[in-house]
Amino acid sequence: MTEFAWGSATDVGRVRRANQDHHLIEDGMFVVADGMGGHSGGEIASEVTVDALRDLGEISTLDELIGRVQDANSKVVERAAEEPALRGMGTTVSLLTGLVGGGAHRLGVANVGDSRLYRVTGDGLHQHTVDHSLVESFVREGRLSRAEAANHPQRNIVTRALGIDDKVLVDAWELVPVAGDRYVLCSDGLFGEIGEPEIYEVLSTVSNPQEAAEDLVSRACAAGGRDNVTVVIVDIESADPVDDVPDDRVIDTRKALPDRVLDIQTVPDGLSDAGDDSDPNPDDIVLTPVIRVLTWRLVAAVIVVAMVLVALLGSLAVYARSAYYVGIDGQEIVIYQGRPGGVLWFDATLAERSGLLVDALDSSDAELVIDGLEFDDLKDAEAHIEVLREQLSSDTP
Repeated sequence: MTEFAWGSATDVGRVRRANQDHHLIEDGMFVVADGMGGHSGGEIASEVTVDALRDLGEISTLDELIGRVQDANSKVVERAAEEPALRGMGTTVSLLTGLVGGGAHRLGVANVGDSRLYRVTGDGLHQHTVDHSLVESFVREGRLSRAEAANHPQRNIVTRALGIDDKVLVDAWELVPVAGDRYVLCSDGLFGEIGEPEIYEVLSTVSNPQEAAEDLVSRACAAGGRDNVTVVIVDIESADPVDDVPDDRVIDTRKALPDRVLDIQTVPDGLSDAGDDSDPNPDDIVLTPVIRVLTWRLVAAVIVVAMVLVALLGSLAVYARSAYYVGIDGQEIVIYQGRPGGVLWFDATLAERSGLLVDALDSSDAELVIDGLEFDDLKDAEAHIEVLREQLSSDTP
């Protein structure tokens, strides 16, 4: 029997007005969900996901676990369909739970999006999950280094999330539980603010999981707190002994492939799959049909590529213009519509001026404004301007 000890902490951070993260610790199910979408959509998406994963009873296989995550996705999609204001909301999810079946106790891990699950090893952190994000795909392709990805302006774009489509691709792993192992589930508000060496330092020196979770969240907020941050720490206190434990603890994997290749076979005109007894000249039955098939495929491929490009550009345009950020124009603090640094050729545009000067802020606030503080909607950005205005007024003798 596997027994757990755990701790958790969450914080809205220093910039956001609402905490769109939700987490769950219940009956051996540990979940972190990081919502996204304005007008409270992200907060609702992550809450619906956590509620859907609550009280699931025993899960025996990875396929069952994947099915539960897909059911949660359906719940988010249904909720968005019921309320037009919530359309487009989504959430990441990363979870760890016990699997019971065949007389053995194992751990199941599932992941969608860029929330992570780490295991603490003797020499650092081992990331079990794979980020479903634009920059991670660039890293895998060799187009970005890890250091470049950490500061890339598109680092917050996820390529998978619950609630976006009727079907969701889920990665899952089956692990061997080993007494003494420590696992960490977290939203990107943690590793987006502090590096893995600092995370490891806390996890390897603070034995109490609750104290370690609170310490990590506190450090992330102190480092800038530009996003909500949630940490769940799970310690394996006891587990059945297992022979030949893999170093990475992984004994089974289900990684969803985003692309599917269809095998389409064609037969020349006038012939069946069984052939023809007349045995005509090969040139008569091959050359002309093959040219026609290749032309059709080429046209179809061009159309598909064009549609994908149009959809991608449309999505990028929506993403690029669907946020606001507090930045500077010269020395004045202003609100821009768009993303800090722009997205490809979609540059941010000036939305409002504040009349406040960045030089009047203290160094930490000034640094955040210079980097660009991103918000889901204009009201949130205006609210932050008012906070800065009140701070400056209170500082004036």
